[in-house]
This record gives sequence, C-alpha cells and structure tokens, in this order.
Amino acid sequence: MSSTILLWKDMHEVADKVCTRFGLTYGKIMPETKKLARHHGACWPCKKCIDAEHIDEKNCSEKIIYLRLHQLNKPRVALAGKTILRTLAHELAHLREWGHGRTFDEFEEEISEFMRELGYEV
Repeated sequence: MSSTILLWKDMHEVADKVCTRFGLTYGKIMPETKKLARHHGACWPCKKCIDAEHIDEKNCSEKIIYLRLHQLNKPRVALAGKTILRTLAHELAHLREWGHGRTFDEFEEEISEFMRELGYEV
C-alpha cells in the first residue's frame, strides 16, 4: 500500500516536471474511475468546459487525467509502475495533441524520453 501512495505522489511530481518542460497545463490527476472501462487512462476536459458550449473542449487548460492503478481483470492487483508511467506519458501527450497521429506519437516519445532522463523507467 505505501508503495502505491509513493507512486501516486511520483505521478504528480513527474507530471508537473513534464508540463513545465513542455509548456503544458492540466487540472488534476485522478485515480481510475468506472468511466475508464477497458482503458489504462483518459484525458478529459473539465466539467466547466464541457458544460460551456462556447468553449472548445480540446483547448481546456484544466483537463483531468485519469489513470488506472489496478489490473482490469484483477482489481486487487496493482499495475506495474512502468505501465502507469507509460500511460501518464500518453495522457500528457494529449494535452497538446488530441488525436493519435504521427505528431502525437512523436510528442509522446519526447515525453517518455524526458521521463527517462528524470530517472523514471517508462
């Protein structure tokens, strides 16, 4: 349990460092939710931007990043830290690139490389 708590603190620390390095912003990071269904993570606009029809959801600066912490088919078994960090890199890339094209893949790799430079195994 304590390693999960330390890992959760690390998620915020590494996300903040990535955002500072790449000029990104997010609202908060939340643990898994039923909305994740079969995914390891998600990046959604905040409720304020969803509710305000005049705001472009893609440009929401308060996006919420959801991360799955446990295996889907074994909810009592935690995912490996490397898997969670890889998911975090993916969701942070969505703060700049909404889709899953080549530009997204390249940016996700830049983020992963920066995480490795910080000493994280991604």
